[in-house]
Amino acid sequence: MTDRSYVEKAAEAGFGKINLLQDDPRRYLLRSVGAGMGLTLVVFVFWVLKQNLHDISLGAVIASGFFGVGLMIIVFTNTELFTSNNMYLAVSSAEGRTSWRQAGLLWIACYFGNLAGAILLALLLLGAGSLSQLPPDHALFDGAVHKAQQAGSIIFFKGILANWIVCLAVRVALRCKEEVAKILVLILIVFIFVYLGFEHSIANMGTFSMAMLGGGALTLGEALHNLLFSTIGNVVGGVLFVGLPFTYLNPREREEQMQDVFLAGEAPPIISATRNPAS
Repeated sequence: MTDRSYVEKAAEAGFGKINLLQDDPRRYLLRSVGAGMGLTLVVFVFWVLKQNLHDISLGAVIASGFFGVGLMIIVFTNTELFTSNNMYLAVSSAEGRTSWRQAGLLWIACYFGNLAGAILLALLLLGAGSLSQLPPDHALFDGAVHKAQQAGSIIFFKGILANWIVCLAVRVALRCKEEVAKILVLILIVFIFVYLGFEHSIANMGTFSMAMLGGGALTLGEALHNLLFSTIGNVVGGVLFVGLPFTYLNPREREEQMQDVFLAGEAPPIISATRNPAS
């Protein structure tokens, strides 16, 4: 048994996203902003937990386990996340429901919408005094600098691994019939990439925005260095490691493909008879 129905579900979702962007770009961008805000809020809680629980042996486990709430918020509020859209649009484009050019345009729009949301939430935290209260050696500031000062190749491969895992979480969640099961899948699978310290470009947008606005030592150049390589890695992880394999491993049945040919008004392929050598 294949997961063909889930491929079609993902392709339909990608098609719907393109339609929304084309028909109502303002609404699509607002959904992207919402995803950036929701994820950045969870990122802030993650760094606070890392700081407050650093003396506890399971502190990193607890903080990493909470991180999946960010993806859960995005899925259940139907907002638009760049990294999961790498998978959705790869599937819909491979299925012929959308074009790769449309996929690229949507990724760009979603990426900058997520960035706007991350910056907006960081500004709200700044206005609320939440960032100014952090000590100079807070886990947020140290973590941001560590992420940004890694070699580009390291960030790239960590970016592949991060979005491979994130898109796996979304892909597995497509199978879930119950909302509780979907929540558990999202939280548990996302835990893997967070606990192992892989690089998620949109989460990093939130980390870097808060670190710079909060007075950390991180520079804009260092932040852009990380975002360049983590973004490219995320696209590779979502498209080449989940989206395209998901489609390729669950192809349409030949009868469906032949029906599409007939409906398009094309001549059916000619099947030549093989002569019987004994005749």
